[in-house]
Amino acid sequence: MQREILEPCNIFEENGSVMQAGWSRTPVFIRNDEQGRSVAKHCEREICFVNNGEVSLYFAVENYVKEFNIKIAVADLKHGGVICDNINKKLRFSKVELPSDDTNGEFTFDDKGITLKLTNTIDGKFIRCAYREFGGFDDFYCNIFLKKNIEESLSELAPFERNRKYYYFKRFMPCYTAQGAIKLGGIEYSLKENTARAYIDKTRYFKPREHQYQRLSADCMLGGKRFSLNLASRVGDNRYGNENCFFYDGKLEKLSQITVKGTPNRNDRPYYYKGGMSALDIMFKPFTVRGEAMAAKLGNTTVIFGRLYGTINRIDYDKPLELDNAQAHMIFSEF
Repeated sequence: MQREILEPCNIFEENGSVMQAGWSRTPVFIRNDEQGRSVAKHCEREICFVNNGEVSLYFAVENYVKEFNIKIAVADLKHGGVICDNINKKLRFSKVELPSDDTNGEFTFDDKGITLKLTNTIDGKFIRCAYREFGGFDDFYCNIFLKKNIEESLSELAPFERNRKYYYFKRFMPCYTAQGAIKLGGIEYSLKENTARAYIDKTRYFKPREHQYQRLSADCMLGGKRFSLNLASRVGDNRYGNENCFFYDGKLEKLSQITVKGTPNRNDRPYYYKGGMSALDIMFKPFTVRGEAMAAKLGNTTVIFGRLYGTINRIDYDKPLELDNAQAHMIFSEF
């Protein structure tokens, strides 16, 4: 599964089976959904994560066959605390569609006290949202522009459990700076382009049943250079760690299989990640507030905020990457 795809190729063959599995540094996979399968069966999820060191915003849109979800969490990293909320809308007749083109298209949603508008442009993405009585308390509002300034990203395609009838397609894009504002009641967080970063994580899939999924991610500055991490598991044929990677100074570095150890049913305890011959040895330690993990519970999704400690070694690096105190988060979900 560590095969790098270098040339443009379709996702599906004429009979609807996954054409080939692998990963790429550029968006070489061409969506040809009309080939041999009903588009109505596809599910998709888009996550935007914004961080400036003092506040983090988790913003997810989940577009399933029979339901549509919006999940939002605001974490105050300076003072501690998370406020979150989510909305679920059942779809009886037809499902909505998110824009498939990263450089063009718009999506709007207005229902049950929430107004959302996502706009893709050639330079990036606008996120505008107003949510009344967010979390049962104050109103939430955000107006953010994500500006793309990094070219490399991760695209990966895999059959589900080696059955080419089912598939899992992912794009992890830590390519953006963020500017704008987040308002929560009387508190306003300002996002400036030189200090705020953002990534977009997009998945599209068709599989026979729900699946447990977890991902450790970071998007911060190390030694004056941007560092982004994606360690994920439990979707698709992932025994070779096909999603695992990190970015340093805009360059993608692929990782293979990673071993994860944690304490079941204790999200306030550390998680340990190891890979290769001392290639990766890191610990994720959750922030705690009054003895409990600093976490957002959003239906079947939980986002835990914390820090990374440890090192990543690469043969072509002069010295290991030191991750001590690097802000990070874990996402647990079922979809």
